[in-house]
Amino acid sequence: MRIEPTTLEGTHVRLEPLSESHHAALCEVGFDPELWRWIPSRLTTPEDMAAYIRTALDWQAAGTALPFATVERASGCVIGSTRYMNIDKVNRRVEIGATWIARPWQRSVVNTEAKYLMLRHAFETLGCIRVELKTDSLNRRSRNAILRIGAREEGIFRNHMTTWSGRIRHTVYFSIVDSEWAEVKANLEAKLDGGCEAGPRRVEALSESQVEDLRRLYQSEWWTKERTLEDVRSMLDHTQILIGFADAATDRLIAFARVITDYTYKALILDVIVDPSARKTGLGRALMDATLSHSALAEVEHFELYCRPEMVSFYERWGFKDTGNSLRFLRR
Repeated sequence: MRIEPTTLEGTHVRLEPLSESHHAALCEVGFDPELWRWIPSRLTTPEDMAAYIRTALDWQAAGTALPFATVERASGCVIGSTRYMNIDKVNRRVEIGATWIARPWQRSVVNTEAKYLMLRHAFETLGCIRVELKTDSLNRRSRNAILRIGAREEGIFRNHMTTWSGRIRHTVYFSIVDSEWAEVKANLEAKLDGGCEAGPRRVEALSESQVEDLRRLYQSEWWTKERTLEDVRSMLDHTQILIGFADAATDRLIAFARVITDYTYKALILDVIVDPSARKTGLGRALMDATLSHSALAEVEHFELYCRPEMVSFYERWGFKDTGNSLRFLRR
């Protein structure tokens, strides 16, 4: 791995080598307190920003980081920063981290394209076999954003850091490995090409508004109507795989399923639900197709689910059948 300053150019964003010349521009956008809510340290003064840049450049000189300024191409404005960090040349891995984007550009194509550029450079130019990402366990928006780019959640480092507020932070680790890059790349390119079909858009991580949509879907069913929003959030935090579909025009969640699995022998499909307004449109079939073809479940031997008798014929289309044995489903 030959790590050296480089410019990564996209359609919407340019990542250029961070330097002290970016100080004033970063100060203009970088002191919003919300930017540092989930970051171990925070920046509040020009002196803080100068120290931030110096530290990044010191790490670059030591060979452990490669920092960038994030620039919106259309306006030429500096809108944030990101970097490769924890560079391990021997084991051919890097972390993409220390990422922040000023609020007006959040939830835009900027972050998606920046991650795409950095991942492509890591796998196709640097020859990485693993790229890591991490975030605060409480930062649901960041966790969802990382999942949306195609990374896989690996686990939580408990009591991992002490933040500027004195809070003990648990850190969630994610990764993409070289064998997954082709699929991740194709999905990111589809997003960047505006690859939204006329119909519902598939999602594998929920925004905060979609979490609320899910709770409303649950409230419409007798078997889940007692679930609170807090319980739904906790459930999602501990769910291994989820598949959803959102309305392409409104981004409202209209179909959902989740899976608990050991990735080898069994995968239990749970909570298959479609918004009443979207039923009898083929969306239920699309949801099951997406669940059963999920790449993380390719090696699973058996899929299992339980359902009401009137739904048996629906699931038989995918080969599900009553086992007809003496086993009983028990609940405590």
